Amino acid sequence: RDEYQALDTLRLSHGKHQISTGFEYGRGADTVINNFRSNGQFAFNSTAPFTGDAFGDFLIGKYYTITQGAGEYRDTRMNRVSVFAHDTYKITPRLTLDLGVRWEPFLPYTDLNGKIAVWRPGQQSTRFINAPPGIAFAGDSGVPAGGVPRVWTRFAPRMGFAYDVFGDGKTSVRGGYGVFYDSQNTIMMNNQSDQAPYGTVLQTFGTLAQSFSDPYAGIVNPFPAPHANVPKDAAFPQFSSPYLFAADYRNMYLQSWNFSIERELYGGFIGRASYVGSAAHRLTVVRELNTAIYAAGATTGTTNQRRPIQPLGSTSIVEPVGNSNYHALQLTTEKRFGHGFSILANYQWSKSIDDSSNSKGTGQSRTNPFNQSFDRGTSDFDRRHVFNMSGLWDLPIHFQNRAVNSLIGGWSLNGIFSAYTGYGFTVTSGVDNARTGTSGQRADLVGNPYLADGRSRGEQIAAWLNASAFTTNALGTYGSLGRNSFRGPGFASLDTGLFKKFVIYERLSATLRFEAFNTLNHPNLGVPSSSVTGSNVLRITTAYDPRILQMALRLTW
Repeated sequence: RDEYQALDTLRLSHGKHQISTGFEYGRGADTVINNFRSNGQFAFNSTAPFTGDAFGDFLIGKYYTITQGAGEYRDTRMNRVSVFAHDTYKITPRLTLDLGVRWEPFLPYTDLNGKIAVWRPGQQSTRFINAPPGIAFAGDSGVPAGGVPRVWTRFAPRMGFAYDVFGDGKTSVRGGYGVFYDSQNTIMMNNQSDQAPYGTVLQTFGTLAQSFSDPYAGIVNPFPAPHANVPKDAAFPQFSSPYLFAADYRNMYLQSWNFSIERELYGGFIGRASYVGSAAHRLTVVRELNTAIYAAGATTGTTNQRRPIQPLGSTSIVEPVGNSNYHALQLTTEKRFGHGFSILANYQWSKSIDDSSNSKGTGQSRTNPFNQSFDRGTSDFDRRHVFNMSGLWDLPIHFQNRAVNSLIGGWSLNGIFSAYTGYGFTVTSGVDNARTGTSGQRADLVGNPYLADGRSRGEQIAAWLNASAFTTNALGTYGSLGRNSFRGPGFASLDTGLFKKFVIYERLSATLRFEAFNTLNHPNLGVPSSSVTGSNVLRITTAYDPRILQMALRLTW
């Protein structure tokens, strides 16, 4: 991997203005060579037509799916270009205004061997004449090297202000707004190379005729498959799994804004209240394009046969359709170091909502391929309440004797305390009762999910929610529960450190540190297992680290 980048900035000052301009250019190369999935991966679940139990299926050599690939081989190339201009304008001695704009065109990644495919319904590839209609590759008619067109009209304005309310430098009001563009994630290009004809990935649903000893019974086994010098008439195996850019794919953009009031308080303390918000659009979302059509009596063994786009199997389409928004109230107090100590405390009350928290774009994240709003809910990373407090204290331990003081005096103590509410989680069914070949389907709620208050920690670990209140989704549906509709346990931890610096002589010193993470050894539990068909349904089986102690000695010269 190599990258070259150049950045140049010019600043001009004139009177009340300070103008900055600059440009940036980056060139990157990302080469991947591995045998990912070439050995095959079996998956098991509790769905008919076999024993009705995942482990039972394993014991008799039956499987839900087998996924096998020809390995990942790609040579991705990327370019990044941007130009910016910024003006700081002092309107009055108490009011400063910042204005700027950034030009950052969308330049899709390319591949030296054209291993990029796009969904263009009705088009027949001329680069690979056996490709199913609708799948076009870089180099086909109308398909640029990056699969989708470049976008040159990407302008990102920025503005901000700072106002000294009373002119004494003790009370300020600040605010800002900006637009920011993101780049593609390079790891998503792995999937572009994992498809026929140069990196074939085949997902096969198990039937009564297939087993461990003959997983491709009744169909053609395409492996081993070539990944280089692929001929124009290369075969495309039935039910292969393409990964395709939508023809209108673009990079996402974020609007961000903030407003804060800050005041210097008594004793060197500073108080700050802020509102922070953002809204993101055109987030990358991967969904199933070739969803199997449900019919009465359908089983998972006939999934591929019920897909409308034949002869394709599971087909991932990468679309720029996701949305998110975030709002937060942030309260901060701070005392900068003085009189031997400093303190910083912050409380945040926030909420983040989106319809997909998957940022990598490497796998399907849409639960219901036909309904984007079905996944709208609190983000996977949402923490409603967050409190952090940190401090540093030079311990007032001093001795008149210089030798004794150098050994025993001069110690400092620091600490960080963090507490926040739990992450959201979704109760899933664990089976494909929708019979559509998609995963992540949700459970149905049939009773009161909440248990009595005041239960012991052991009881909470054994049953975070009432498991009998949930059941697998009804056939032909994706489940009735919302995404991230329940919360896991909260988190609280205190980390502390005790350290001292020893000056050996003028240019040589040593720092001795004793540190304790989760000093109070407070149990912090993970989210419960959330599949109603799992063996530990709604039991908590994970936890964060217990108390960890460490000692370090650092020499500086």
